[in-house]
Amino acid sequence: MTGALAPTPGPKPRHWIACADDFAIDEGAVEGILELIERGRITATSALVDSPFWRSAAQRVRAQLARVKGASPARFDVGLHLNLTQALAQRAGAVWPLGELIARCAVGAVPLGPLRATIEHQLDAFEDAMNRRPDYVDGHQHVHQFAIVREALVSALRRRYGTDLPWLRSTRPPASVRDIKARGIAALGDRQLRALAAASDFAINAYLVGVYDFRADAGRYWRRLKQWLHDGPEACVLMTHPATRAPRGDALAGARPMEFAALASAQFGALLDAERITLTTGTCLLAKGPAGSAGAAAARAGP
Repeated sequence: MTGALAPTPGPKPRHWIACADDFAIDEGAVEGILELIERGRITATSALVDSPFWRSAAQRVRAQLARVKGASPARFDVGLHLNLTQALAQRAGAVWPLGELIARCAVGAVPLGPLRATIEHQLDAFEDAMNRRPDYVDGHQHVHQFAIVREALVSALRRRYGTDLPWLRSTRPPASVRDIKARGIAALGDRQLRALAAASDFAINAYLVGVYDFRADAGRYWRRLKQWLHDGPEACVLMTHPATRAPRGDALAGARPMEFAALASAQFGALLDAERITLTTGTCLLAKGPAGSAGAAAARAGP
């Protein structure tokens, strides 16, 4: 018996959000993220608005947005990276070491007054520099999902923006990701955040990939990146922390330039094409109505 073999099915087309965290933490991060946005390798960036670099960084990102104004769909979102764990300015708001904040949230010992004031201050700082609300909100070290923090954050966003709400970032890893760190992060409040988002009419992404140990090992990072892109479902956020350079003392000093080099490379573009992943914004992907229906459905799926 003769005949051609049936073609092997290729990967299913998917739409993802590529997000660069820590925008404005330092000059190297600003430069690297803006370059990746220009190349179309990043479609969202999360801003640390209490950084002394924020106002100048906001001017640059607004200029970049103005250059692509009218493009359809929009090329990138700018969100608030809510920071409660790292003092970036002399007059910081409420800041706790990460371990202490996790413990306080677990036992309900976070003082609500300072927490609410810090959330409001950071939203004010974003609006003041960008002349609009954030496109989305997530958290530095994922604090936005913690108990007490998530309720205070959602309350502030609803009060300030009514029905014109930013989307929120889930930390849920896909089922294929068995990494202990990724699952440990999600265990700190993702399920409760997604339930709160659904009850409060916030859009939220389906999954998050990009969690690893931040070792500056390019080979290991590429292997992880290929696995994430191969296995990840629709409506994933790929979390990254790129920079052209990082200051001494930065805990991610080796990882940031390594990630920038990977994302800027032709190899990354070819990998996206091979996996049939189209990068888009959360604003487009998670929108209500036909344009965002696939991403919104993926975000709602699962426990």
